[in-house]
Amino acid sequence: MAAVKIWICLLVLCSLQLSVLGDCRDGWIKFQGSCYLFASDRASWPEAESFCWSMNSHLVEIETMVENTFVEGELRTIHAHESHSSNQNDVSYWLGGNDIETEGVFKWVKSDHTMTYTDWSPGQPDGLEGEDCMEMRGAFQYHWNDLPCNIPHHFICETPATTEVNSIIGK
Repeated sequence: MAAVKIWICLLVLCSLQLSVLGDCRDGWIKFQGSCYLFASDRASWPEAESFCWSMNSHLVEIETMVENTFVEGELRTIHAHESHSSNQNDVSYWLGGNDIETEGVFKWVKSDHTMTYTDWSPGQPDGLEGEDCMEMRGAFQYHWNDLPCNIPHHFICETPATTEVNSIIGK
């Protein structure tokens, strides 16, 4: 009888773990195994990355056209009311890449991978001095742009959807 109770408890715990697996925290949006936070606050690139790290995440690394389309779609939805005004110029979100290590060679910071997929705005990156960080810019139809890292922008944090399981279980 005790063995049956143990098996029932194990089954309940396993089903609880499976129901949590892949969920995102409140305010985060799930897409293809990741959770995304579109921050309404503004921060410099280093401050944004630090905030994301404090949330057990990192600035978003956009690795495919599908992921880029998702992020762009979310930003267009968030800022739909600004699409026909000069406020669109203020819609900029930090991405998780820079060329601080080697000028002109943009890498994703968390993974340390050179980018294989890009969506630069025409003429970008333009290599101007001090433009080492990456943004997705509304004024450029949500294509990517390089600019100085100290400008306050919105930002996007990304974390694997399974991170929550480790936090809940205590691993």
